[in-house]
Amino acid sequence: MAFALYNAKKRDDRLQTNGVRARGVVVRNKIKWGRTIVVRPIIRFETREGRTIEALYEHGVALAVPRYQEGSTVTVLYDPVNPHDFSIIAADRQYI
Repeated sequence: MAFALYNAKKRDDRLQTNGVRARGVVVRNKIKWGRTIVVRPIIRFETREGRTIEALYEHGVALAVPRYQEGSTVTVLYDPVNPHDFSIIAADRQYI
Protein backbone atom coordinates (compact mmCIF):
# COMPACT_ATOMS: atom_id res chain seq x y z
CA MET A 1 0.00 0.00 0.00
CA ALA A 2 2.78 2.42 0.89
CA PHE A 3 4.50 1.68 -2.45
CA ALA A 4 1.27 2.44 -4.35
CA LEU A 5 0.85 5.74 -2.50
CA TYR A 6 4.46 6.65 -3.20
CA ASN A 7 4.02 5.95 -6.93
CA ALA A 8 0.76 7.94 -7.06
CA LYS A 9 2.45 10.93 -5.38
CA LYS A 10 5.44 10.68 -7.73
CA ARG A 11 3.11 10.60 -10.76
CA ASP A 12 1.10 13.58 -9.46
CA ASP A 13 4.30 15.55 -8.86
CA ARG A 14 5.50 14.78 -12.41
CA LEU A 15 2.20 15.94 -13.90
CA GLN A 16 2.30 19.09 -11.75
CA THR A 17 5.74 19.92 -13.12
CA ASN A 18 5.36 18.90 -16.76
CA GLY A 19 1.61 18.57 -17.33
CA VAL A 20 -0.62 20.60 -19.63
CA ARG A 21 -4.16 21.63 -18.67
CA ALA A 22 -7.10 20.91 -20.94
CA ARG A 23 -10.88 20.98 -20.71
CA GLY A 24 -12.44 17.53 -20.97
CA VAL A 25 -15.89 15.98 -21.02
CA VAL A 26 -17.09 12.79 -19.36
CA VAL A 27 -18.17 10.61 -22.29
CA ARG A 28 -19.53 7.79 -20.14
CA ASN A 29 -18.82 5.83 -17.00
CA LYS A 30 -17.40 2.32 -17.13
CA ILE A 31 -18.65 -0.14 -14.53
CA LYS A 32 -16.39 -2.98 -13.48
CA TRP A 33 -18.18 -5.84 -11.76
CA GLY A 34 -16.39 -8.08 -9.29
CA ARG A 35 -16.37 -8.57 -5.56
CA THR A 36 -16.97 -4.85 -5.48
CA ILE A 37 -18.47 -2.54 -8.08
CA VAL A 38 -16.12 0.14 -9.38
CA VAL A 39 -17.18 3.04 -11.61
CA ARG A 40 -14.57 5.04 -13.51
CA PRO A 41 -15.12 7.84 -16.05
CA ILE A 42 -14.06 7.82 -19.68
CA ILE A 43 -12.81 11.30 -20.53
CA ARG A 44 -12.42 13.00 -23.92
CA PHE A 45 -10.16 16.03 -24.30
CA GLU A 46 -8.06 17.73 -26.94
CA THR A 47 -4.31 18.27 -26.63
CA ARG A 48 -2.76 21.62 -27.46
CA GLU A 49 -1.68 20.07 -30.80
CA GLY A 50 -5.33 19.32 -31.62
CA ARG A 51 -5.19 15.57 -30.99
CA THR A 52 -8.38 14.11 -29.50
CA ILE A 53 -7.80 11.74 -26.59
CA GLU A 54 -10.54 9.49 -25.20
CA ALA A 55 -9.40 7.33 -22.31
CA LEU A 56 -10.49 5.63 -19.12
CA TYR A 57 -9.39 7.51 -16.01
CA GLU A 58 -7.80 4.77 -13.92
CA HIS A 59 -6.17 6.83 -11.18
CA GLY A 60 -7.55 8.19 -7.96
CA VAL A 61 -10.23 6.71 -5.75
CA ALA A 62 -12.76 4.49 -7.48
CA LEU A 63 -16.29 4.49 -6.13
CA ALA A 64 -19.35 2.27 -6.54
CA VAL A 65 -21.31 5.28 -7.80
CA PRO A 66 -20.25 7.68 -10.57
CA ARG A 67 -18.18 10.57 -9.22
CA TYR A 68 -18.55 12.45 -12.51
CA GLN A 69 -21.84 12.54 -14.42
CA GLU A 70 -21.88 11.79 -18.15
CA GLY A 71 -21.68 15.01 -20.16
CA SER A 72 -20.08 17.01 -17.37
CA THR A 73 -16.90 18.98 -18.04
CA VAL A 74 -13.69 18.45 -16.11
CA THR A 75 -10.23 19.93 -16.21
CA VAL A 76 -7.43 17.46 -16.87
CA LEU A 77 -3.69 17.70 -16.48
CA TYR A 78 -1.97 15.50 -19.07
CA ASP A 79 1.56 14.45 -19.93
CA PRO A 80 2.46 16.13 -23.27
CA VAL A 81 4.67 13.16 -24.22
CA ASN A 82 1.94 10.62 -23.40
CA PRO A 83 -1.49 12.33 -23.28
CA HIS A 84 -3.18 9.07 -22.19
CA ASP A 85 -1.41 9.65 -18.86
CA PHE A 86 -3.62 12.29 -17.27
CA SER A 87 -5.28 13.29 -14.03
CA ILE A 88 -8.58 14.95 -13.39
CA ILE A 89 -8.08 18.14 -11.43
CA ALA A 90 -10.62 17.96 -8.64
CA ALA A 91 -11.70 20.82 -6.40
CA ASP A 92 -10.86 18.76 -3.30
CA ARG A 93 -7.15 18.59 -4.28
CA GLN A 94 -5.79 21.78 -2.75
CA TYR A 95 -2.23 21.54 -4.08
CA ILE A 96 -3.24 21.75 -7.75
